[in-house]
Amino acid sequence: MTIRKSHPKGFTLIELVLVMAIVVILSVFTVVSLTGKKNSNDLSLTVSQAAALLREAQGRSVTQAQGVGWGVRFGNATATAPFYALFYGSYTPTSTVGYYRLPTDVAYATSTIPSGGVVDVVFSQISGLASGTVSVGFQSLSQKSLSSSTISVTAAGAITY
Repeated sequence: MTIRKSHPKGFTLIELVLVMAIVVILSVFTVVSLTGKKNSNDLSLTVSQAAALLREAQGRSVTQAQGVGWGVRFGNATATAPFYALFYGSYTPTSTVGYYRLPTDVAYATSTIPSGGVVDVVFSQISGLASGTVSVGFQSLSQKSLSSSTISVTAAGAITY
């Protein structure tokens, strides 16, 4: 007669806790990684959209759309969210064509636009020359390790970032 040893089927409590710990650790690393990537994307996307808006204002000035110069206002308001806006002529609510708020984790570098300040970049008709040399800096609020980005506009109308 043979004696059979029974082998329990299933998992022990220690095995289950170990697997759950590994899953939690992997989840934490994934969330941290994705959050950092989102912040980096928000910063670079904001800078490229603002530069594109500057180029659009310059193009509309060159083609004499509305018969006036076009510009972009960068506002670092204290009562409302920081923004940038496309306008024609001089900046007023009725002359604003596009209004864009900065993402919550992106801010203007206060060295370029102080809190409560505004910077207008206006382009001349036909020539597309800028009203002056301007630099607008952007920075991530949530990740200080991310490098800030700056858009530079020369008086000759060159837009770089």
